[in-house]
Amino acid sequence: MRLFLDSANLAQLQPLLRTGVFYGVTTNPWILKESGLFVAELPSFTKAALQAGAREVYLQAWGRQTEDLYRCGQSLAAIDGRVVVKLPATQEGLSAASRLAAEGVRTCITAVYTPFQALLASAVGAALVAPYLGRINDSGRDGYAIIAKMAEALRRTASGTEILAASIRSTADLVTLAQEGVRCITFSTQIAERLFQEPMTLEATLVFEQSMQEVGA
Repeated sequence: MRLFLDSANLAQLQPLLRTGVFYGVTTNPWILKESGLFVAELPSFTKAALQAGAREVYLQAWGRQTEDLYRCGQSLAAIDGRVVVKLPATQEGLSAASRLAAEGVRTCITAVYTPFQALLASAVGAALVAPYLGRINDSGRDGYAIIAKMAEALRRTASGTEILAASIRSTADLVTLAQEGVRCITFSTQIAERLFQEPMTLEATLVFEQSMQEVGA
């Protein structure tokens, strides 16, 4: 299982990454804007995240045309060999992903809402495809069922493309997605914090500590 933190806020990311629970960090332009992170800071941000324990950092290419996305993707990949370049599931994004994948750059097709888009990601050699669970549900469709179809289609075609489920709204989503065979999930630092706040576990831990004090620890 590979769990990722969907954030560009280093103050929140670093202590969570140091737990060893999280495999890496995912970002997108909206996240960068919300965190106040500028393009010029991406190399230093990536270095800091990797030093804190991230094994991969996902950075999203920008540009309206295929060539723009491709060149941007090359620049992002050049920051560090552990950068995965995200590209939108548009004609331009898929075209750029195909060219980058041919050069050995790991890519992730993002903003995915339908099973056929997962197959397109596989066709261009993307390492991962990122469906938006919460947003699919918001549209009135069953996000779990749609992602399950994606997973099954990729399995049946022996694809090397993995699902990176995104737009996660609760800790319960993790278990449901894992039951569908999804092994990569990204979510906010707020949800990540909840993973360590199970009341019964905290209560039991407090009892353990109190008991040890009573026996002279």
